[in-house]
Amino acid sequence: MNSDVGTLLEFLDAQRVKQASHFPTVKFDKVLSFMGTTSVPGTHAAVAVLPVQRLEAGATPSEMRVHLRGKLPRELARNELVTVHVDRLEQYQGYQIKTRPLTSTGSEAQLFSASGDDLLVEGRQIYTVHHSPYTMRFFEQIPFAEVEQTVGSVKYAFVGVGENANISPRFVFHHEMKLDRLHLFHGDGLALKTYMNLKHNRQETRVLVDLDTFEGWAIQGTVEEFAPHQHPEAYDRVCQGFAAGNWGRPSRVFRFVADRFEPLAPFRG
Repeated sequence: MNSDVGTLLEFLDAQRVKQASHFPTVKFDKVLSFMGTTSVPGTHAAVAVLPVQRLEAGATPSEMRVHLRGKLPRELARNELVTVHVDRLEQYQGYQIKTRPLTSTGSEAQLFSASGDDLLVEGRQIYTVHHSPYTMRFFEQIPFAEVEQTVGSVKYAFVGVGENANISPRFVFHHEMKLDRLHLFHGDGLALKTYMNLKHNRQETRVLVDLDTFEGWAIQGTVEEFAPHQHPEAYDRVCQGFAAGNWGRPSRVFRFVADRFEPLAPFRG
């Protein structure tokens, strides 16, 4: 086995044990991961982990400003946006704050501003990443006070860049190694924004981090839906994981196959 792949596999196995204390009500082996997707075929979301300084209400009810420390994972291209993902993990509640797309080079100030290591993201729309009444409407209207109360004390955020960039949490209930490539399996209950991206682009950046330090890995690969008979053991374990969480049965199941990976750590400027 490739030594780098072995290190990644050791990290994943260790997190299965360590994360159990974060989710004590779901008594099944699992690792929380985060799917970074975009809508342009062949592209991967660029993801960074940045400390959150504070959240601030925007000019309208749908807007929010996020004050961070650090830099975007890369420069934006035309039509790309910035998304900031903040989670109250143990409560299974989180939000994405997305900017408008970049219309042209030189208009970045409408999306974000940077001064030294201070980064201000101008969120145009807030979305939930947990099941709530808001998810039934594509253009969600979430009160800022609710977001601040739920995630206002969160220390770190995932910051993604890409066209229709989206970062969503998913439990990995099963993993396998085949020909030195890591395969991760998860299920979905509803067809949410991540699935809308996957219909156009199967390339993904999967983030695995230690939930105490937020150090871990950013893994680029390909994700695809599979039928139960194609991977029966994986399908059974995903269904068992859903049952342990009282989430019914998954409506879709997916396999992610890793191609490249690199260490990921929070900004510490």
